[in-house]
Amino acid sequence: MAAVHHWYESNEVGEVETADISNINFGSVDESEIVPASAPVIAGEASYEKYIRCLFTGTWTEISNMKFWKSSGDYKTGEAIKAAKNVAYATPSDTPNADDDVPTSLGEALAIKSAEGEDVIEYGATGVSGYSGYIRLQLQTTGATPAGAVNQKQFTFQIDEI
Repeated sequence: MAAVHHWYESNEVGEVETADISNINFGSVDESEIVPASAPVIAGEASYEKYIRCLFTGTWTEISNMKFWKSSGDYKTGEAIKAAKNVAYATPSDTPNADDDVPTSLGEALAIKSAEGEDVIEYGATGVSGYSGYIRLQLQTTGATPAGAVNQKQFTFQIDEI
């Protein structure tokens, strides 16, 4: 049997976790599974931060070399997606953060650790949750960002599994 990964998003004061999310839509509310048309980000402002992480279930020996990057999708004028790796959860904010731009290639990808800060997640090890560390994402715009929907982006999360 192989590892199965599930994406989780955390929101709100005190952390409310949503399992098996299907998108990472950015918006002007602190919620998972946002419909962007219902919670648009106004040009010149930032979205609420997204705290996502992966939970591995199933059976495996070792998961390592976890990498995360934006693999496709063009930015519009004045648009950026900021990212930080292996951060502690904090109540999401719509204040623009100082994180770096999300990497756009495997060579520059964020190196993600386990929730416990290890480079490897060993199956069944004592004290191992099976979670990756948090990835914090935020859409930031400028006054030059055109009105309307932004282009769809795709993020890639790559692992090595034994």
